[in-house]
Amino acid sequence: MCLWAIGAACLLAGCASPFDNLQSQLRSEHEAGQFVAAAKTLDEPASKETFGDRNQLLWMLDRGGVGLAINDMPTTIRVLEDAEQRIDAQWALRPSEQAAQWLLNDTVVPYVAPPYEDIYVNVFKLMAQLELGRVDGGATVEARRMANKSNLLRDRYLREEQALKERAGQGYAAAERAGVATRYATPTGGEFIESPLGTYLAAITFMKTGDREFQRVAGKRLLQAMEAQPKLFPDVNRNAFANVGDLDPSAGNVLMVALTGCGPYLEAERVGPMAIFSLPVYFELPRMKQRGSRVVAARIEVQDQSGTVRDGGPLELVENIGSVAEENFRRELPLIYQRTMVRYLVKAGATVGASEVVAQTQQDNNTQWLIRSLGGLIGLAVLGATERADLRYWEFLPAKAFVGLTKLPPGAFRVRTVYLGVGNVPLGTSTWREVSIPPGPAAGQLATVVQTTAQ
Repeated sequence: MCLWAIGAACLLAGCASPFDNLQSQLRSEHEAGQFVAAAKTLDEPASKETFGDRNQLLWMLDRGGVGLAINDMPTTIRVLEDAEQRIDAQWALRPSEQAAQWLLNDTVVPYVAPPYEDIYVNVFKLMAQLELGRVDGGATVEARRMANKSNLLRDRYLREEQALKERAGQGYAAAERAGVATRYATPTGGEFIESPLGTYLAAITFMKTGDREFQRVAGKRLLQAMEAQPKLFPDVNRNAFANVGDLDPSAGNVLMVALTGCGPYLEAERVGPMAIFSLPVYFELPRMKQRGSRVVAARIEVQDQSGTVRDGGPLELVENIGSVAEENFRRELPLIYQRTMVRYLVKAGATVGASEVVAQTQQDNNTQWLIRSLGGLIGLAVLGATERADLRYWEFLPAKAFVGLTKLPPGAFRVRTVYLGVGNVPLGTSTWREVSIPPGPAAGQLATVVQTTAQ
């Protein structure tokens, strides 16, 4: 069998590619909490080759996420800084890439981070900067970048929507008349939810640098996000964050962040068949699937130099990252749907047209009918095979984020997180981490500990 036939048969059968297999391996390592193994997997030359240039951004996101999980903060900052630069330079595809996207599907073009991943790049770097003690000039930079992104992402969405309409031309207009172009439309107009974890960390950052106005703004944005989307935050105690924007810098000197569970991933959902004019339309769309976390509560434990362990207070759930990601994905889905549907119509129309041209060369009516029927069946089979959903995603996002601010006297301590499940059943603890509180005024001091579990 010739190579093109093998490729076509594999495509029609849905054969897994080396990249699909690698993504499945990373998913398994994440769900098992094997972050060190995942770092090794990502750093292997064969893995980098499998990601390739088309998915280089995705490799950066995963490597940065793993770096945070294994407390390799310099790598997290370095890799995600490169990722952010790539995102800023790559949001618009080159003409050749646009042509490939419209000819085949979204998977053949370089990975473009969706809005919620773009925002978490800064959230992860913000955590890493705080962990390294780089508050002013490190964490403050990431907090400001994150605050500016909501408007930038909305503008990008609107530009992409306009470009889609211009590129699709009459195909988009026909789809609108058929009532299917806006099937997944949302009234948000490209507005995306900010990360409550990010805004909380921004408020604490500005609290410690003495930027009181920025602190108040971040605290206000945090509460607005929670109040605007109560369905996303049913387990979050908003009262616990009511005064974040007004906290005094001396309120605490140890910040604990616990990231738990595994964030969502994408799977294919079949759409159709549905009739648009004389064409039966069906294709795949990505659908977000939640994994979640067994952790429903968390607490801080503190050990002093004598070995005495005491309770350091609760960690508050600040964000269900999976729910925020899913809502932001829902707001991005209209563009994905419209582009996929219009592309399918264009290709289907070309297939029907080609069959008609060949049929007209025949004199016999039965032959014409046979050519039209076979052409339509072959065309629909090819269309169904090439219209594959883009299931690429940032694997190493957690499902939940818990935060807590506590105050310790001068001295050396060890701290860790205690994870609790339903009914306060203990699920385990994190490793002990050392923190040192120097003597003197505590207003500007902040020791940050970020810990990750896949539970």
